[in-house]
Amino acid sequence: MQTMAQNQVNSIVATTSGIFGGLSKAILLKVVITAISLQTIFEVAVYASVSAIVGYGIKLIIDLVSKLFKSKE
Repeated sequence: MQTMAQNQVNSIVATTSGIFGGLSKAILLKVVITAISLQTIFEVAVYASVSAIVGYGIKLIIDLVSKLFKSKE
């Protein structure tokens, strides 16, 4: 079983790779090159971070519910 610290590291890695992957794809394809600014990059980073936090919170809730059901058996 993974520790909480490992789960946090996984979330950070997934968020970071998603941000860099999305931005690099947009830059390489030059589809939205004019729309990329420092503010846009910041907004994407904040959105990805919030998404990761919400996803991790949902995972914790599911784990808790699962543990509660297993303890009742």
